[in-house]
Amino acid sequence: MKSGLVSIVMPAYNGAEFIRQAVDSVIAQSYRQWELVVVDDGSTDQTAAIVAGYPDARIRYTFQENRGQAAALNRGLALAEGEFVTTLDVDDWLTVDSLAGRVAYLAQHPEDGAVYGNGFYCDVAGHPLMRFSENRIGDVAGDVYATLIYTPFFGTGANVMVRRQVLDQHRIQYDESIVWCQDYDFYIRIAAVARFGLVNTPTVWYRLHAANMTMAMAKTRQFRSLLATRLKVLRSSRFAELPATEKGLFFNALLSQDAGDREADQAGVVDSAAFRSLPPAAQAKILLQAAQVHLLQQQRLGLARRLLRQAWVRHPFDPRTAAALALAHLSPSLARAAILHWRRIRGMPTGPVASPFEAAKLA
Repeated sequence: MKSGLVSIVMPAYNGAEFIRQAVDSVIAQSYRQWELVVVDDGSTDQTAAIVAGYPDARIRYTFQENRGQAAALNRGLALAEGEFVTTLDVDDWLTVDSLAGRVAYLAQHPEDGAVYGNGFYCDVAGHPLMRFSENRIGDVAGDVYATLIYTPFFGTGANVMVRRQVLDQHRIQYDESIVWCQDYDFYIRIAAVARFGLVNTPTVWYRLHAANMTMAMAKTRQFRSLLATRLKVLRSSRFAELPATEKGLFFNALLSQDAGDREADQAGVVDSAAFRSLPPAAQAKILLQAAQVHLLQQQRLGLARRLLRQAWVRHPFDPRTAAALALAHLSPSLARAAILHWRRIRGMPTGPVASPFEAAKLA
């Protein structure tokens, strides 16, 4: 491990269209002590030739047969020699002080094992769509585990810089069985053992376009990977230590979003020992919220009724559950209107929250 060196791991698969901008942004860094480890995951385009055109000795290139992004990231970690580690996808690029700001923070805060910043979502042409800070829960720092397990507030993996010591001490690498959101699973496991710091300056431009993994991968594969990530959390010892209120936020995201249309997965979560360890009133509230998602969409109404019946069993005579259950049987459309009214008077969102991914599709 070389003191002060930042290792930037770049997994590359057919990245010829954008990789020059990514590499150029690394070369332009105000912080000069870096190495760029490009792991070509079986590209068939001009990726190798483009990287070979850079004479900078700090850029190292290696090729492997196509094994997926997580395997490429692990290969890069194995080759990395820096005290600090971050990543960069071929279609994104760094701001000029990206490394300097984060290295300075970690130098000043030895108690933190990682740091993240702000950034921009942009369209294929590089036009900004939204700041990361506009699409996250807030400026989260310190012990972020309880928040991170239900919302990936960091925006993209390139926004996070980690001390190599944390990875080595806890033997953390990417899970190659997860084909999407590998960085989310990776940083959850880091957050389980290390504090996160925050710098409020932009560090990266995250390009959203039809060919990148977030936009192109089939939704079913995305959901399977995300669900696998959440279920890993559910089985972890750190999760077992959380208070009931923080577990409740995680279960709400899991049942209302990730497993929302997968009845077997929902049933497994609801019957799990971890869920049943919550106070009955908390269980009922989470089940009620999951049912409301289906009632608002006017879809899977049978599932909504089953969730409401389970909520009633867990916490009998709760007036909100009783009202929702009665309306769901008598008139689902009236139940939807009642939920919308209840959300409006409490200042809660009544429709989809603005998303940079949706904005990218419209751009």
